[in-house]
Order: sequence, then C-alpha cells, then structure tokens
Amino acid sequence: MRTITLELLRHGPAHNQLLSPLTPYLALCENHGAVTLHVPFEHNQFLHRLSALGYQLSDESRLFQLQDTARVMSEILAMIPGLTAESSKEDHAPQPLTHLRLIISASELALLPWELALSPNGFPGAGQYLLLQPQMPICLTREIRRVEGETLRWPQEPKILFAAAAPPSVDPIPLESHLLALRRSINPWVKYYDEGDDETRRKRVEEHLHFLPEASIDAIETACATGAFTHVHILAHGVERKDNYDTRFFLALHNSLNPNETDYISGSRLATALRPSQRPDSRGLARPVVVTLASCDSANVGSVAGAGSSIAHALHESGIPMVVAGQFPLSFEGSVRLVECLYDGLLWGTDPRPLLYDVRRRLYAQFRTTHDWAALTAYVSLPSDFDQQIKGVQIRQAMRSINAAMNYADEATRRFFSKTRTKSSQTETAPTPPEDQKKLIENARAKIGDAKKKLVRLLDTIPDERAQIKGLLASTEKREAEVLYTASESSLIDEKTRKHDKSASIQLLTKAKDHYWDSFLLNRADSWTLIQYLSLRLILKHLKPTASEAAANPPAPPPNAQVNNPQPGNALLAPEKAPPEKDIDALWSLARLLSLYDLQSSNRQVAVWANGNLIELYLLSLIMEPDDDRPKKDDVRQMAMERTEALIDGAGRDSFEVYSTERQIVRYITWFPGIADIGPLVKLADEVFQRFPEEAEEKWK
Repeated sequence: MRTITLELLRHGPAHNQLLSPLTPYLALCENHGAVTLHVPFEHNQFLHRLSALGYQLSDESRLFQLQDTARVMSEILAMIPGLTAESSKEDHAPQPLTHLRLIISASELALLPWELALSPNGFPGAGQYLLLQPQMPICLTREIRRVEGETLRWPQEPKILFAAAAPPSVDPIPLESHLLALRRSINPWVKYYDEGDDETRRKRVEEHLHFLPEASIDAIETACATGAFTHVHILAHGVERKDNYDTRFFLALHNSLNPNETDYISGSRLATALRPSQRPDSRGLARPVVVTLASCDSANVGSVAGAGSSIAHALHESGIPMVVAGQFPLSFEGSVRLVECLYDGLLWGTDPRPLLYDVRRRLYAQFRTTHDWAALTAYVSLPSDFDQQIKGVQIRQAMRSINAAMNYADEATRRFFSKTRTKSSQTETAPTPPEDQKKLIENARAKIGDAKKKLVRLLDTIPDERAQIKGLLASTEKREAEVLYTASESSLIDEKTRKHDKSASIQLLTKAKDHYWDSFLLNRADSWTLIQYLSLRLILKHLKPTASEAAANPPAPPPNAQVNNPQPGNALLAPEKAPPEKDIDALWSLARLLSLYDLQSSNRQVAVWANGNLIELYLLSLIMEPDDDRPKKDDVRQMAMERTEALIDGAGRDSFEVYSTERQIVRYITWFPGIADIGPLVKLADEVFQRFPEEAEEKWK
C-alpha cells in the first residue's frame, strides 16, 4: 500500500487560534519543499457552514453547503504542489489503495471537513469526491504528531467492550441493532454451548464481547481496568454544551449514582476512563487499540478558544492508536452499517485502511438522504511493521475460528461415541434428541466450511505463510471428514446420503494428507505436519473394503446437497507406489529423529509437543511392516506410556497440549477403526487414552 504523508503546522499552542485567511500554515508533503498555506474562511463564516452540515438548517442549505464546502476544501488541497506530484506518481504496489496520512494538531484545522473534499485538478478523478473516486482509491486518516505508534502490537485475540447509554434526558439509541451486529461479528470464534444453558452461553459470548448497558464513566473505567479489552464501542448521544467560556461536545452517559440522571463526559475524562491503571496490581495502563464512537459530533471540535479538542481527538492524543467517530451527526442506519462493516473486518485481521475506504463508499451508496459518508472520521497511528503484524493476526484469527468450529465438531462426535471425559467409568454420553443431533452436525459442518474458506483466501493473500496455512487447512479438512463420518452414522440420514457422506469423508482425508505433505515440504523443520501425513497415509492404506469401494465408486450426491470436493476415481484402490522420497519407513524414522531433537529444545512448548508427536509415532508403528530400525512391538507400549506421562507433567494436566493430543488419540479409538483395519493400534491407543486427566477436557471442550 502506498502512503502519502501530509503535515500541516503553525506557530503557537494547539488551541486559542481562530480560522482566518490571515493565518499562515506550513504544509509538508513527503520530501517536497514546504509551502505556506492559507484557509479562505473566517471563523464565524465556517461555523455557519458547520450548522448546515450538522442538519441544523434546511435540507436545501445542507445540500448547498455540502457541495460548496467540498469545492473549497479541494482548493485548499490544490495549494500543495507536493501532494499533487505524489498523487501523479506511478504506483506498482499490489494493494491499489493509497493511504493519505493527514497530521494535524491545531484545533481549528481539526474543525475542517477534510474528508469532504473533491479531488483537485491534477489528481486522479478530478472533480469527484476525493475519498470516493475509484481511479486512485484513497483512505484519509487523521493523526496527531505526539501519538507514537512504533511500539504498538496489533491484538491477535480481540475482545470488545460495548458500552451503551441513553439517559432519560436524550433520545433513544439503536441499541438492539448495534448489539446484534457485534454479536454476529464475534460468532466465528464463539465455542459450542447448549442453547438452553444461559450461563454457558453468557460465558462463551463474554470471552469475546462484554455488554455494558446504562453505561456510566465509572462502569467504563472499571471494565477497562479489569477486562483487558482491545476494542471499545460506545453508543451514546453527543451533546453540545457550554464549558466555562467555551462550547464543547460531550457524551451523554448515565450518572453512576443515579442512572436516571445524565453525566456529560468530555473527551479528556473519557480518555482517562479508557486508559486506567490495570487492576488489581496496577501494572501499567490499559490501552484499547480501537475505539469506535457511534455518537453525533464526537469528532467535532466545538470552540477552539480554550484548551481542549474533540472527543475523538482527545482519545487519540491519549495514546489510543485508532479512533473512529463522526464529525457530523450520524443516522441510526448509518451507525449500524458502520459497526457491521468495521467489526466484521477488524476481528478477522483486515487492514483498517481498506475497511474505512469500503465503509465510506457503502455509506454513500446506501444512504443518499444523509452525508454519513462525509461524517466518518478516523484518527489512526500505525507502527512501521504493521503490514507484517496484520498477516500474523489474520492467521491467528483464522486458527481461532477453526478451533471454535472444531469445538462444535468435538461436541458432535462426543454425542455419537461412548468415550467421554470420564475415563474410569467409561460412561456414555447422555442421549441427544434426533433433531438436536442433526442440528449439531449441520452447525459443525457449516462452521468448518466457513473457516476453511477463510484459510483458502489466505493462501493467496499471504503467500509467505503458506506452510502454516497449509497445515491449518489440512487440520480443517481432517476435522470436516470426521464430522461427515459422524453424520453418516446417524439414523436420521437416509442410505443415499449416508453413502455420499462416507465417500466425501474419505476424499477429505485424502486432501488433508496432501495438504500436510505440502506444508512439510514448505517447512521441513516441522515434524508435526510430517507425522500427520504419515498418520493419514497409513489410515488410507488400511481402508476397509467397504470404505475403499465407497470412495472409489461414490453415489450421486443427494438432492440439494453441497458438494465441495472432487471425486478421487479409483486411485485409492490401486496399490501404493510411493516415490523414494515418500518411503513410509524412511519418513517415520525422520519424524522420530526430528521429534527426539525437539525434546532437547530450549523452547518449552516445542519440547512439550514433541512428546505428543512421539506418542502418535509409536502408535503408528504398530500398523507398519516390521523393520529392524524401529522399536520392537514389545517396547512400543512402554515408550508410548513414558511419553504420555512426560507430556502431562511437562504441559500441565489442564493444558491445551494435553487436550489436543487426547483428541487425536480418541480418533484411533472411535473414528479410524470404523474405516480402516488398525486393530493392533486400537488397544494401545485406548490404554494411552485412559492415562489422560479429565481437567483438560473440562477446560477446553
């Protein structure tokens, strides 16, 4: 993405300066020479324009001022030759968007609606709105010189605080619409819960979204001090009030002592509440990375005579890297669309700059009776390595969505198999009504399918991380195959659909095997992908005749069924003739050697996972052809048990490593025996399974 930096400076403090054609400003654009700039407004004249743009005058006046102010703002930008020169340069960046960083600290310049400007002569799309023209897509963000973004780490596990306030003295707010939009945005990461279990549902949702109704400044401060929120969304009315001799815009929140009374909160008070000392140990200040203000005039400066600024400006100045607000009143519909578009993208790790460009165009296209698109104002300060950071966030969020989808899949398989978390008693899962079984399977399949689509897109957008993405995609294909196999065992499904699901399950395993191999070739230091490749290759090699026939001769899909996988033909029935580099015995020895090296790693997590890898390798050795270079079958049991104890001791009884390894072992007891002849392996897998503690299942399921 190309970036153009434009900074506007003047002498003196940020406040106490009125707009005037007599005031000189210094404009600095990239490495071009500085130019002196004057604005053509007298202060009172511009305040009249703002009254029309704030919907305080007739609609005819509003439309006239909208067009005329856009023209004048264009003329101001045209006075900066360096900006015109930069916009005319050839751009060979893969991302077509241009990021225009507008760095301003003077209060009176923050009054100007830069987002409304037309594209000046000499710019691409001249005469069109600068931030809407498609010839050179531009995202304009505001910034304050003193805000340091170099040390910022973009959050990999977002958590949202939604604070809403509508005390009796102000009009209602679109509370339900905003809450529904945020709830939908977090859905890909919410783990399974029984719809009749309100307590578990609340717990699952609050891992990602905390709702604060009738919000007061005290409640917001307490939540931020104890909740580690990365994103804060505030829905409240912006109110213009006198502040000593100045006029400012405040947020109308509830009074902490009496919710029926209104507490008018300035930008500086809100900034302090959003960045409190973290409790209980007071180690550092809380720092949400993104704050969105769905309130009228939250980016409006008001008076510039006294010290102070707009709410958004104050929040950004306090060190919050990204603040999105409205410099004019926002419509109910526009504010809801803003939340939908921003959070749907931000939570997936989408770069906020194309998001802002997209939401502005949507507001313009969808709401023609308002100018919400021009009201949208973003204060943004990003670190220099942001492009690299955001790639990691995208992969992390895709992985977390997969884990949530797998949580549904685990529940689906748990309902159909007798092996549950109670190892000693081997109690069976409580009977599930047939319709609930069917719904659970459908939900699991849908969530896995959505997660897989995200991963497939990342293969093209982040080619440098193909090894990791391929491994995640392989895991997703494997878990989807497990869900399909589970579905095929249900009495609710007709015979034709059952055969199709069994066939599709084998096809998915084949695809997962290939993805694991691709991942290993891209990163040959990762023994885990090699072991998973060996596992699936051996399972497919030992397919039972019925499974092989179903895969080789799949029936036509049932009516209205979604088929996303190609047919494998008769390849699965043919004797395996692997090339030398895929020799199973050699790969098993390589995987074991890599895992033994990992056991000695100074990285504790690498050493812990090596134990799980070795457990699985020893299990797989029981269904391989005898070989003098591998441990004898009599020794395999002892080795597997030793690694199991080492895993539990090293990772902790309730660790994710223990839970993940246990889930893999369960497959060798419940799923794989149904499709493959792996009898010698199952008994030992069951013994290993019995050694795992219940704590991990309770915590991570």
